[in-house]
Amino acid sequence: MPTPKSQRTDGQLTVIEQSKELAEYTIKICSNEKVFPKRYRWCLTSKLVDSAIEVCSKTKMANSVFVKDRADYTLRKGYQTEAIASASSLLSLIEVSASVFGIDMDRVRYWTKLVVNVKNSLQGWRESDAKRYDNK
Repeated sequence: MPTPKSQRTDGQLTVIEQSKELAEYTIKICSNEKVFPKRYRWCLTSKLVDSAIEVCSKTKMANSVFVKDRADYTLRKGYQTEAIASASSLLSLIEVSASVFGIDMDRVRYWTKLVVNVKNSLQGWRESDAKRYDNK
């Protein structure tokens, strides 16, 4: 069950939109043959897309957990942590991609900024939940 609207903060809604935007951008850039030649899609772009989708998916899964007890909090925290880990993985893959494919630095900066914003929002949300639910 999702978090009731009365208990949501802008941060939770923002991170969901940010993660969706990140996934969409990653899919678009990885589908661009001028950035990633088709012959390399199987070795790197699929990992980039999978990581971005994982961030979005785990973020939505975390938001869908309505915290009523310690088990719910632990489940939500786990999804948040997995989303953060996927964001870190995505940053590493972007770094490798930029080096191997010589991706335009403006694109790399924008893409990295999207990931870092999502990661920071997720960490803030997890910390907020910790303050709120650690005593449950």
